[in-house]
Order: sequence, then C-alpha cells, then structure tokens
Amino acid sequence: MVSIIGILAALLLPVLSKAKAYAHSTTCKNHLHQMGLALQMYVDEYQSKYPYYRGLPDHAYDDAVGADNTAFWWAKLLPYYPIKWTDPAYHCPGYKGVIKGSIMDKGGWTHPNGSYAYNAKGACGTWSSVITNNVLLGLGGRTYKTPRPGRTTGVTSEGQIAVPGEMFAIGESRWKAQGDQGPEGGRDYMQCGWIYGPGYANKGMGAFDPVRHGKNYNQLFCDGHVSAMSPWGIFDPRNTAAMWNYDHQPHPEFWPPF
Repeated sequence: MVSIIGILAALLLPVLSKAKAYAHSTTCKNHLHQMGLALQMYVDEYQSKYPYYRGLPDHAYDDAVGADNTAFWWAKLLPYYPIKWTDPAYHCPGYKGVIKGSIMDKGGWTHPNGSYAYNAKGACGTWSSVITNNVLLGLGGRTYKTPRPGRTTGVTSEGQIAVPGEMFAIGESRWKAQGDQGPEGGRDYMQCGWIYGPGYANKGMGAFDPVRHGKNYNQLFCDGHVSAMSPWGIFDPRNTAAMWNYDHQPHPEFWPPF
C-alpha cells in the first residue's frame, strides 16, 4: 500500500507543479494587464508621452513609496494602479527575489528590485550607450532638475511607436544570483543582451532566472496585450531586437559585444 501511495504521489507531483505554475502565470498576466491599463491612462493624460524610467520626484507620493522613489516609472502609475511597488501583491507570485525600492547612500541611488521591468532604453546593452550617443530606443530614459548635456534621454511619444503590438512595454525582470543584476533580485528596467549563450564575450554576466511559472516570461506590449515568451528569445537581441525599439529596427550598433 505504501509503495502504491508513493507511486501515485510521484505521478501527481508534476501535475500539481504544472497547475501551480499555470496559476502563477495567470496572476502575473493579470498584473501586467492592469499595469498596461495604468500605463495607457498615464499616456493619455501626459500629452501621449510615456513616463521616464526615472524622472522628477513627485512628493505627493512620499508617504506611499518614500521620497527617494517617487521619480521612478512605477511610482508615476500610482494614480491609476494604486498598489505600492514594495507590496508583494504588486509582483509575480513566482518571483523569489528581493522586493525593494531605491535607497540613497554615499554612492548615490540604488536600483529598485522586483519582478517587473520597464523597457526604458530599448535594445541597448548599457545605459552609457544611450547617454553617450543621446539615443532613445525604448520608452523613457532619465531626466534631471537642471539640464545635463548628454545625460538626458527623453521620452517616447505614442505616435513614434511604429508597431505597438510588437514593442515591449513592461516585462518580467531578469535576475540571477550571480551576474551584473546583483545577488538580490531583478532590476526594474529591462536589459537586453548579456545572456549566457554561445558567442557572448562575457558569459558570466547578466543571465536570468527562468523559474517563475514554467519556462516562459510574460511580456506586456505597447498595444496592451500580454504574451508569454521564452526568455532566451526575449533577451537575445539576435532574436527580438526590433521588439525593443520604438522604430521597430534592430539597431545592432547598440548591442553588447559578442
């Protein structure tokens, strides 16, 4: 009898695991759908422009997310999606990394960590490539209280997006215990390139943790629909570079080196 129970349990475990992953994915997709509605309401209210990844602070939300965090894209969605970034209910239930906002220290502000990320810079390997070349390929870069030549990337308007149904807006964040994302959790901006794989110069950098709800990551597109995709496809510019950029062009000149 014991052996029979053991066999049945072994047969049921994969089924239960798959059901749990499916439930996590459904919840995650619902989160992204709600965030997509909030993002569209923001765009409608702000002259058809997307939010900066990190813009100017809005101290009306100091009590909600802390003074150091009101400048980030997710704080700008609070009037339309009133869930705090630091609330676990904001995030994918399959995400196991740290959830925290930005912290100011002697070295400046740190990146927030969580399960979702904004397509701020498009298919660019680093922030510096955007800043140095003054190119914005994604939805929104950074801004400052006083102008800093070469350091402001601006924001994209809705009318600039060539194919809204094929451009990433918000997706699941990359995270690995080792690598350029740090040991804590996923950063709140999407990062293309620097994945493990043949041909990459820095194979120890920037991998992702695919264990959230099966083998796929959920992605919100600029037209509001949500799709599940393989992270090996999403983050490899050889496969999806055009889907990162508002002009729907791959721009290999901004990819990380192979």
